[in-house]
Amino acid sequence: MLLNQYPESPEVRRQHGLEEIEHLRFRVRLWKEDYLRHAPPGAGEEFLYLCREFMYEIEEYLYPYVRRLIETEHIDRDQATELMNYCYEQVLEVAEHLNLQHANPL
Repeated sequence: MLLNQYPESPEVRRQHGLEEIEHLRFRVRLWKEDYLRHAPPGAGEEFLYLCREFMYEIEEYLYPYVRRLIETEHIDRDQATELMNYCYEQVLEVAEHLNLQHANPL
């Protein structure tokens, strides 16, 4: 979706926002799958860097875009919070895969 200055009705803008949320969830799942392929189950703290890199991608690339979606009223703050929580849950799933019980991946 291209966020532009052309006027959209609020309904159309919200629909585009919902579509974008689904696309972003899909993208984050792809990132997670890629990180999971880089380490065997139970790999331990030696692979903690994978969680940190995953977090970096979310914070560096996804978060600014989500903030822009809020600013352009494509999504509201509750939707953004739900999406970001979903993203952090994906990081925790990578940590669980690595068996990082004592390290804080976030």
